[in-house]
Amino acid sequence: MNRLPNFFILILAAAFIIVVSVALPQAEWSRAYGGSYDDGFWSLQAVADGFILAGYTCSNGQGGDLWLARTDLQGDLLWNAIYGGSGEDIGYSVHQTDDLGFAVVGSTRSFGLGEERLWLLKVSSNGSKIWDRTFGGFVSSAGDGGWSVDQTGDGGYIATGYTSSFGTGGKDLWFIKTDAEGNEQWSKTFGGPKDDVGMSVLQAEDGGYIAAGRTASYGAGGDDIWLLKVNSAGLEQWNTTFGGNKDDVGFQVIELQDGYALAGRTESASSGNKAILIKTDKGGKKQWERIYQGNTALSLQRTEDGGFIIAARIDSLNSGKDALLIKTDSSGTLQWSMPLGGPKEEIGSAVVEIPYGYAMAGITSSFGAGAEDGWLVKIIPELLSSPYGGSELNSTSRFEGDGEMSQPAMDHTLA
Repeated sequence: MNRLPNFFILILAAAFIIVVSVALPQAEWSRAYGGSYDDGFWSLQAVADGFILAGYTCSNGQGGDLWLARTDLQGDLLWNAIYGGSGEDIGYSVHQTDDLGFAVVGSTRSFGLGEERLWLLKVSSNGSKIWDRTFGGFVSSAGDGGWSVDQTGDGGYIATGYTSSFGTGGKDLWFIKTDAEGNEQWSKTFGGPKDDVGMSVLQAEDGGYIAAGRTASYGAGGDDIWLLKVNSAGLEQWNTTFGGNKDDVGFQVIELQDGYALAGRTESASSGNKAILIKTDKGGKKQWERIYQGNTALSLQRTEDGGFIIAARIDSLNSGKDALLIKTDSSGTLQWSMPLGGPKEEIGSAVVEIPYGYAMAGITSSFGAGAEDGWLVKIIPELLSSPYGGSELNSTSRFEGDGEMSQPAMDHTLA
């Protein structure tokens, strides 16, 4: 695999990032991060003394760059690091590694051959790059990209995403297994003549790997939610689809003691575009599904009480789209939901449970300095005023960003 050139960009504590607190009823605190142009977060993980977030920034003056931000438990910025070149680069998934550094996966248009390549980076606990690798082939189509990464039991990494360079046609779901230094050990593609994409991956308890995503090649029609299990060598053990004759997609899978749970979006529901939660056994057989009043469920975590917390989007009469938190019990029955947003559009892209509450990351267009800004909110359930407690942000201050965007922001349409 190709190593990136010496002009790889890394900026720590970049001056263009200014953090603003915004008042949010029913939340302990809310922070927006960014500069004058488009910035946002797609991934969030709680670490020992705060949070790590991954996404994109256009406020650094290099076009779209991959962005990591590290905060304390109150959302105050400890450091941020920007990686990229003259093309558009983005991070979709971050995972803290055993050595307390971070693995990040996304896509790059700045480095390697072809229009777009899957990009895997390893950085230290303070954001300094240790190594990075690009994967893919030379193509002029949509290219290759990564959506999710997990550290494996042998110290290496498993990533999933999509490739147009290999496989059977269109985009194919792609597994890449590397060693601890990011060197490829094996690569497997799965799919048919149409587009098939892996959105979430993790190492299963049996040593194999489970991925969730979407397939247009198989299933009932349109895109269908796709759950695919392979063994430790990447050989398929089983796969299953869920959905109807319209478009359905799975965005995150988690492993449970007795099976798997995955969250996503269904357009095949009788009530239209909705957030969906599906529970399966260990062989991928559906045990139940639940539909919620959100139009896309992007992130899913098991909670300490055995239930689930989901980050989603919901259509709003006042502001187009808002972020939405959904809390369920262990059977997926709704306990409460909480829309979060302002006069413009927001996305809740990732959620984690933390002591005494939840943290949600995403993208806000209502607050901050630019068209889009990175967003981090802490919710305390005791502050919820009703089972369907809504709230709106009220911005009391704004950023002053000094970045220049040299080209249009990357299209952040979900794959």
